[in-house]
This record gives sequence, structure tokens and C-alpha cells, in this order.
Amino acid sequence: MTPQPGPLADWRYDGELRTYQSEVLAQIPASPADAAMHIVAPPGSGKTLLGLLLAVREQRRALVLAPTVTIREQWVRTARTLTTDEARVGDNATVLADLTVLTYQLLSVTGDSSPFDDLARAQWADELTAAGRTEADAETWLATIAIDNRAQYLRGIRKRAASLRRRFAQARPDLLARVLHPNALALIERIVDAGVDTIVLDECHHLLDHWAIVVAYLRARIRERGGSGLLIGLTATLPSPDDGTGFENYTGLLGDVDYEVPTPAVVKEGHLAPYRSYVRFTEPVPQEAHFIRRSEAQLHELMVQVLASPDGIAYLEAQLQPAAPVRDAEADADQHPLPPEEIARRGIDRALSDDFPLTRTCGAVLRAIAREHPLAALLDPQLFGRASTDDLLLVLSRFALTRLLPDPAARDQWRYVKGALADFGLHLTDRGIRRGRNPLEATLSTSVAKDHAAVDILRDELRSLDGERIRAVVVTDVVESGDNRGLTGDAAPGALRVFDLLASDPETAALTPVLLTAQHLRTTDADAERIARMLRVMLDTAVEIEDGFGPTRVLRVPGFGGGRLVAAVSQLVTDGRVRLLVGTRGLLGEGWDCPAVNTLIDLTSVATSVGTQQLRGRTLRLDPAWPEKVAHNWSVVCLIPPHVELDDVAELNRLHRRHDHLWGLSADDHTRVITGLGAALDAPAQALLDRIVAKDATATIAQLNEAVQSGMRSREQTLADWRVGEPYEARERDVVAVRSIRRSELVQTLPAVAAGATPSLLFSALIGGGVVGMGSGFLGWDPPLAFGIGAALGALFPASLRLGAITKAVRQRRDPAQTYRAAAQTVGQALQDAGRVPPLPEGAIEVELQRLLDGSSRLRLAFQGPARTRRMLADAVQELFGPVRTPRFLLRLPGRRSPVFLPVPTQIARRRADAEHFRDLWTQALGPCELIELQGEAGLVTLRAARAQPGRLDEAPRTTLWG
Repeated sequence: MTPQPGPLADWRYDGELRTYQSEVLAQIPASPADAAMHIVAPPGSGKTLLGLLLAVREQRRALVLAPTVTIREQWVRTARTLTTDEARVGDNATVLADLTVLTYQLLSVTGDSSPFDDLARAQWADELTAAGRTEADAETWLATIAIDNRAQYLRGIRKRAASLRRRFAQARPDLLARVLHPNALALIERIVDAGVDTIVLDECHHLLDHWAIVVAYLRARIRERGGSGLLIGLTATLPSPDDGTGFENYTGLLGDVDYEVPTPAVVKEGHLAPYRSYVRFTEPVPQEAHFIRRSEAQLHELMVQVLASPDGIAYLEAQLQPAAPVRDAEADADQHPLPPEEIARRGIDRALSDDFPLTRTCGAVLRAIAREHPLAALLDPQLFGRASTDDLLLVLSRFALTRLLPDPAARDQWRYVKGALADFGLHLTDRGIRRGRNPLEATLSTSVAKDHAAVDILRDELRSLDGERIRAVVVTDVVESGDNRGLTGDAAPGALRVFDLLASDPETAALTPVLLTAQHLRTTDADAERIARMLRVMLDTAVEIEDGFGPTRVLRVPGFGGGRLVAAVSQLVTDGRVRLLVGTRGLLGEGWDCPAVNTLIDLTSVATSVGTQQLRGRTLRLDPAWPEKVAHNWSVVCLIPPHVELDDVAELNRLHRRHDHLWGLSADDHTRVITGLGAALDAPAQALLDRIVAKDATATIAQLNEAVQSGMRSREQTLADWRVGEPYEARERDVVAVRSIRRSELVQTLPAVAAGATPSLLFSALIGGGVVGMGSGFLGWDPPLAFGIGAALGALFPASLRLGAITKAVRQRRDPAQTYRAAAQTVGQALQDAGRVPPLPEGAIEVELQRLLDGSSRLRLAFQGPARTRRMLADAVQELFGPVRTPRFLLRLPGRRSPVFLPVPTQIARRRADAEHFRDLWTQALGPCELIELQGEAGLVTLRAARAQPGRLDEAPRTTLWG
């Protein structure tokens, strides 16, 4: 019997699909066995059409869930282009159409607590009734324990909630239903009764706790009615594994990614605008600097009173000089006594092996506060470098917890340290250290200097060749922040403050700036009447201008919904009548669409993968009015200048995390597409940034901004750099960069030749000398002369056999690229033989040698293949060539002046047999080496020598390369 065509069987798309859209439809089968499709694609890549075509292919009734009303309306408009009857597409939750588009919020759960806590309590009650209690007794017992033994009650809830999070997608529908609002349950029943079988989840990264519960319940109910409950998940970016159980919920519903469309591919095909990432650095304004200076003085006072006290010094000494194990102490007693200095060095070695981070930090602090201390002279400056603010705070916290808290006599000092650390966002309790909001971090992240940086960026953009085309958006976290710490005056950080500054500057005010948030609409005084008049026409409603003073005016649109107002202001930007828009990421982030915008100034604290890519996606839409559009995306970072000893790395870490999630053209090589900060800062700028962070007083933030500007490319150059429309290869490679080298340190010619050759040379020389010596009378030669000639001739034979080794060693010595490729291949073979990675394909490891101006070279080792394999291989190679920390095994290579030590990568060093096999592979590929297991005092001495050697990695050792 021929199956009847489904409700969407006659829907059609008559346009031309993009390459990756066609690939998705071809590669992902209809009605997959796991009833889930999972697609990742950047904003502007056509996810809406793709999701609709996947749903149409199933033919069954479909429900689309979208995160905002704006996105819901986009789905409705696009869906109606696929059918001749617009009534078959709806957004009414009461009467469902063949394809209905709703927001997630309509199905949201209620209550402030986690839904998993409610489910956990319900499961606990079920367990009690299954054990013989009545339902009433079970509820009474739970209510009693929740009051009388709260800690035990919470442990029980947490244990069950964790279990439910791991398997919630398979939970019984009746259990899930217990945490849903009656209205949500009623809507879900209408959806099921309407015959919906396909659920399209737009921006599905929202599927964490609450919405994931609802979708899981809806799918379970569809399956109870005999349907498949197919899920089609679409997102621009995946949630981070750092989201913990939320990430588990997400992957539990949608599984692994079936297809990922990288942003560079969409740009290359001409469906997104080419773009560049830039950074503007700034430093705190005087009022903020005064607050930071005060914090610096407070920390110094705390150091002097606590860590520089006899008790504090004794604590540092104890951390740096742990007691030797009994067997080692007895062994030392049986031998010649060691000099006191060597005993102290071995104590430091033991401390580093026991707790490397804490020991390094304690050593750095001791060098900072007691340079004349005998131990300070033994601490290697390379390893025990400058004590950062985080170092000092960590040691203070550990000292307070281990020395002050247990001592009743130190109660007042405990309170003093506890109160002082709270000012730095560290909260000490008898359970440990809890990090809170650091006032220093808050001061930097919301600095007034960032507002001024936005003005400077816009001035520079306006003075560029394409200045007349600039359409910019400045995005902040909030309208107004309640955190005004470190500032003077009444202006709180946020969109209102930055808008006031932009409206006061003549150059930026000429852009007709508008502030638009959920509750605010403002313009400059000069533009207020004109903007109000245009909005009255567009919205066909009254727009009032409030009286006021200063450069800005408030516009009121009474009783008017936000969606149409946002659309109207966006149209003004598109028409060029407004060229600068200021708002928050809540309104101008995900779902906001204004293709004319080509410049983003990001003043937010967003660093997550989801938030970062959603914001950057706002500028990448193609602009019909400017076919050659190129987007500029700016981050603004506030740094404490080098002449202030206090430091805070939160801003810099946020900058790194942002760019770790983003593809962009390399700032050093404009033909490469990479991830990481190298897409925003070239090598000279990154080196200058490192000097500023290291408190090099000769480096300034002004110099850093000059370096950034000197490396900027025009929009025309960036358009050419992207080579839009040219063929490309869509592949990703993890790259490890080895810093400048002139020749290979990993292969030494003489040891490679001598290995195994000495005995054979001696034997052959003796034989040759003896034979010729015995024939000296017949030849008429002097016997000693004959013996010498014979020995030389005899040695030539084994030497000729070593000719291959000699040639190989010389070639590798002169060709670092070949040597490092062989080293990486050896690591890959060892990982493969240990069962850590599958067999590597041919050409999985590529090496590029880059000649530098000073005559040295930089090597880039690129690894391709499945994501997990290439990352594990790159991690291992990075560990092999990185600084020595706490390895289990070392490779000892013969060197010209001293041996070279390399740490055996952790994934290989887990088993002794794997480490020994790695040594054998290395010997075959690169020459002789010795495997050293770091045990006992001898191992600590060897480890000390290894740590004294610098690492071989570049300053920016790791990135990902596309294409």
C-alpha cells in the first residue's frame, strides 16, 4: 500500500541552494535512526531555509521553536515562501497549522528552583513509597528531614538531581510532567493532538536545563502516540562543555554534530561579508587609577603585615622545604653529607614535584618580599619569576587557611586577612576559598576609558577611505550597572553613559546616534525632532520628545511594542539616516538583523562561544547597498599599565577566550584563516602586549595601540585577502609553533655517528693493524708504521657502514623542519601504538619553515584528521617541546655542550612500556636517547636541570588553521 503524502509534501523551494546547504541535505539521511539532526552554521548562512527544507523532506506536521519574537517572525516569513497557501504557516498556539512557529517561552517551566531539584524530590518520594511507605508518610518524612537535617536532605537532592541530569532525556513523561506548568502541559497536549511529529529547534544552544526539560517531555509524548519525535537542532555555536550538566542535557537530546558549516566557507562562497577582528587597548582614567593605586597599597600593606612577618616567612620556608621521605634521608645519611646549599636545592625540587603551582607561587612571593633570604638566591628567576597579584592572593589565602584559622591565638589576624581578601573578591571560609566578583576586574571591565576608546575607534573609522559608508553599533552588557566602584560622579557604567559621551563628541554626534534598549530610546538634541518625525511616519503612532538639558533627548512611543520599534530604527540605519546605534546585547545580540551594520564595538564582558559568535554575527550579513562590504569587529580591553605593580588578568583572559572561538584572517599572514589572538594582533603587537603584562616599564599602552594601527588593513585589502569566490579546501588543522631556531638541537652529528660504532672501529683497527704489521717485513716497512697504516685501513670499513647515519644526521642537523617532522611523527606513532589514537593518514603532519628577518626560523607543525585525534597529537607535541613541569619520564638527548631534556608526553608516559617504546621509536627516527624515570633524589636533580632549559615553543604556540 502506497503511503499517503504528508501535510508538507507539496511544499517547494525554487531557488538555488548554497553548496553547504546541498551537502547537508545529501549527507544527513531523512528519518535518521536516532531521530535527531544536529547542524551548526554561522548567522547569515541560511539556517532558517535549511531547517525548513529538512522538515519539509519529512513531510509530517512540524513545530518550530525560536528564542525570540523577532526570530519567530523570520521563520514565518521564510516558510510562507515555500507554500502557495500562507494559512498553512502559523504562529498561533491555540490553532496549530501544518507548520507552526512558537517561542520557547510559551513552553517554559515555572518556579525559581532548578526543575531537576523538583524531579529529584519526586523521585525520592517514589523510592520511599516503593520501599513500603504511604505517599503521605513519604512526603511527611521528606518535609521533616528538610528542616531537621538540611545538609543530609540537600545531599540526597543533589545526588538524585545529578543522576537525572545525566539521563533526563530518557525519563518517563509522567515524571517530567510534574515540573511543568499546567498551561505548558495543555499546550503540549494540543501540539501532540495536532499530529506534530517534527520539532525544529532554532538556536538550540538554549536547550539547557529548563527548555531541555520541555523538549524532552514533548518528544516523549509524541513517541507515546506512535510518532518519531524527530528533532532538528540548528545553532550558530555549540554550548561549551564548561556548562557542565547543561551541556550534557544538550548533547543528550541532539547527540553529536552531524554537519558544521565553518564561517570562512560561507564568506568564501560570498554569502557572508568578509571581516577583520581588531583590538583597542586602554588604561584606567585617573579616578579609576586612584582606586587601583589604593588597592595596590592595601595589598602591599597586607604582604608586609602577614607574609613578611616571621610566621609568614616560616610558612613560605615550609612550602619550599618539605621533609625528605624517610628512605631518601636514610640513604643520604649512609653517603657523604651533602652541602647545605644542595640540601636546600633538593628540598625545592621535592616541593615542585609535590605541588608545582603552589611551590612556584611561594617561591615567586619569597623573592618579592625577602630577596636577602638564603632560599631566594637558589630560586631560578626563569621559573620563579615576578609574583603576580593572583600569586600573592593565593599564598595569602593558603596561609590564612593553614596557619591562622586553626590557631585560636591568631583569631584577630584571621579576621583581618579575611576582610582584606574580600576586597579582592576572595571569600575565606572554614571550608576553603570562594571567588567572588573582583572589584579590580569590575573597575577594568566597566572603565570609562572604554567609552572614550569607542569614540576614538569611530573617529579612526570615519577617517578611513570608506568613512562615508560606516554604519556602527556599540554594544554593552546593560543599560546601567549598579557597580560604580572605583569611579566618581553620578554616571553608572552601561549604554546610557557611553551614549552620552558619543552624543557629546562632535565627530560621533555627526553620525546621528540613537540609543535603543528595551526601555529607552534616545537621540541627540539636534536630531530629536527629525528622528521623531521619521518614526511617526514609519510606525503611524505618536512619538513624544521629553524636555531636557544637555546633548541628549528622550523619545517616548507610548504603548508601542518593542519588535516594531527595533525594526523601524534598524530601517533608519539601513537607509543611512542613522549611522550609529548604541544598545545592549540583550536587544542587539541574537536575532537582531540589520545588514547595513559594518562596524561592531564590543564593550561587553561576553567571552563564551555562544555569546561571542552571536555578537560578531551581527555585522556579517551581506548589504545589498554595498556589495563590497567588509566588517570590522572591535574588542576593547582595559589594562593596568606597567608602572603599577598590581595586575588583573581577567580582561586579557576574556580577550583570549573570545578569539579562541572565532575564525579570522591571520594578522601576520593575510592568506591564512586561523583561530586565536593571532587573528587580531600580529607578532610585534603580541610581543608588546606580553611586555606590558610582564610589567616592562619601557612598554606603554600607547605604543601597543600604535602597533595595532600600523598593522591594520584597509577594507579593500581585506576583501582581496579573503579571495571570495575562489576554490577552497574545507579542512581544519591544529598548529603548534616552535620558536625561532637556527639549527636543530634534537640531533647532534657526532653522537649519532658514534652510537654503536666505537667497538666495531676499535676491533677493525686492531685486526687491520695486526695483519699489515705481520706483513711489514715482506713489505720492507717499519713495524709501527705498518701497524698504523693497517689500523687506519681497518677502521675505514666500519666507518663506511656508518656513512648512512652520518649523512642522515648531518641532513637533519641542517634541516630543522625534517627533524621536527620526524619528532612529531614519532609522537604520533607512539600514541597510535599505545591505542590512544587511530592510525594517522598519509600527510597527517605538515611542517612549514618560516624564515625570519634576523636569519633564524620559525616552524609550524600542522596536524589534520578527526578533531579528537589531531588535538591529542598537537597537545602531546606541545607538551614535548614546552617547558618542563612535572613529567614522569624525560628523554635525555646528547648535546654539544650539555644534554637536552624533553618531557615524555603524559598520554605516552602513563605506562612504562609505552614510554620505553617511544624511546625506541625516537632512537630509530632521530638518534640515540636515554629514557629517565624521575624517581628519588637523583630524579629530582635531573628534573632541576631539565627545568633550567628554556622551552622551544613560540610565544603564541597554538592555533587552529582552516583551509
